[in-house]
Amino acid sequence: MTALAIVEAFIAAWNRNDLDAVYAMMAPDIIWDNIPMGPVTGIAGCQALMTQFPPMEGIDFVTHHIMANGNVVMTERTDKFLVGGRWRSIRLMGIFEVNAAGQIQHWRDYFDMVEFQREFA
Repeated sequence: MTALAIVEAFIAAWNRNDLDAVYAMMAPDIIWDNIPMGPVTGIAGCQALMTQFPPMEGIDFVTHHIMANGNVVMTERTDKFLVGGRWRSIRLMGIFEVNAAGQIQHWRDYFDMVEFQREFA
């Protein structure tokens, strides 16, 4: 499976709200860096970060552009989260690095913290 296909499958798992599949696609020592917030390390760190968000009734990661160069995949996305009956959207750029085992090793999302705070306040 190519790095591009792996990232597309990762996004599809998020869109199904299948967090078990999401975590299964991550390397055990993944670094997930939401650039304005700071990184978390490891699957446990990713799970702990997710518990800080309100319960999500739906997820829709809309990929506007995606490209790959070897094991690096870049996305321009709008990530939408259904929380409390209202969709909340964040525009972002994401960079994924896929390791030789076909797992997401590094995941960096760049977004506007003011937009994030407005949507999740």
